[in-house]
Amino acid sequence: MVAGPSGTGKTNLIYAWLGALATRYAPAELEFYLLDFKEGVSFARFAPGRRDPSWLPHVRLVGVNVNTDREFGLALLRHLGSVLKDRAAAAKRYEVTTLAELRAEDPDGHWPRIVAVVDEFQVLLAGRGAPAAEAAALLEDLARRGRSQGIHLILASQDVSGIEALWGRAGLVGQFALRIALPKARRILAETNLAAETIPRYHAVVNADSGAEPANRIVRVPAASDRDTWSELQTRLWRRRPAGLTPPRLFDGDAVPSLSEAPDFVATQGDGEPVALLGEAIDVSARSARLRLPRAPGRNLAVLGTRLDEACAVLGAAGRSLARRYPPDAARFSVACLDPDALGAAADLYAALPPGSAWAEPEDFASVLTGLLSEPDGRPHFIIGYAVDAATGADGTAREALRRILHSGPERHTHVLGWWRGVARLREDLGGAGARLDPIGAWVALDVHGAELTGLSPQPGGPAWYPRPWRGLYFDRSVHRSAETIIPYGRP
Repeated sequence: MVAGPSGTGKTNLIYAWLGALATRYAPAELEFYLLDFKEGVSFARFAPGRRDPSWLPHVRLVGVNVNTDREFGLALLRHLGSVLKDRAAAAKRYEVTTLAELRAEDPDGHWPRIVAVVDEFQVLLAGRGAPAAEAAALLEDLARRGRSQGIHLILASQDVSGIEALWGRAGLVGQFALRIALPKARRILAETNLAAETIPRYHAVVNADSGAEPANRIVRVPAASDRDTWSELQTRLWRRRPAGLTPPRLFDGDAVPSLSEAPDFVATQGDGEPVALLGEAIDVSARSARLRLPRAPGRNLAVLGTRLDEACAVLGAAGRSLARRYPPDAARFSVACLDPDALGAAADLYAALPPGSAWAEPEDFASVLTGLLSEPDGRPHFIIGYAVDAATGADGTAREALRRILHSGPERHTHVLGWWRGVARLREDLGGAGARLDPIGAWVALDVHGAELTGLSPQPGGPAWYPRPWRGLYFDRSVHRSAETIIPYGRP
């Protein structure tokens, strides 16, 4: 555990530590997972960039600008928990108890030590909700059992006082016997240990006995944060990297992902599998949030909220990825735009769909829906509607036809992917306040609060969701136990 107020060299200390470890151990022996909850890019230099294509070979994951994406921190902890489970199973299989013994018994296996650094870790533990409780439980389990399996945590903070989720868990704090206090750091050493109050700048108190004063060692921290100095070291290590080593995964919470660069989209073939990609999941791997649309009841999608750009982005990604799944003429697509402000995005999607796709003008929407009830031709048909509620609110015929398609269309492989500008408007289109919501098997909520999603979500009272820019909450009744946060792909 590392602590020090702003400006005392916490980031420099971490750089020096990582540089020393990377110089001494090969990437096959040591891997780094780096997560920074500050508003900044302290760890971005370890991944390939526009100015510097090199990267630190030991780094497997870098997360920056994630101060509002606590979900990414939880994803990292869950991933490390999965690695711990796999290693514990391997140790049991080989009848060993430590990583060194496991390496000896399985010399051909890949068993590197893992060092996970979480800067401003208190963000993970803020508040009293389920995410904070889960993060504390995962941290405690990793800290208690991880060391014997070669998984080590470095938690850093400017000020660790007042973190209820941490200090209320004596078992968790006790697992961090190695404490490093920078000048003026508080609450990290023993209460009577005041050494951090007197050390000068560029120094630190290193204590391997949970902060007890007799174990103090005063050290001077070398300068390691200078870009030129670090780049020289990183370039040297990068040039010596093993053949076939892939660059680390960089997750930047401020970046808008691109559908055309998404691995799931790039790997898509015309295999006829009805899968739509809706956005990037906030996860350790760069995976897409996927929506399967088989011939089954309820396989429709509702995008909910008034954020036009984000709603158009979700529908655009869904339509493009579905079209990529099918050979020419193997599926039908229909696009209808009922909001003039969304016309440009809808036209862009229509231009990207296969030749022969249909465009429905607002005044023709009701007749198009009515025709679909009697003209199925056996091919999958995807109806993509922008601001569907604008048409159904003014036309009872359109509403009744849409209601019938939502109920019976998916069994005939006709699916609606629609944007409603409010949950109440969706309920009205489904039959009013008491209507069953079964026809909507999946939804993406944008600027909609969790309480408004009662009935669409399995959680009583709705999910714990507070909207934030360019994020959506995705739930698919057929696969999710609880909703997941996604990042819509940027408009092409």
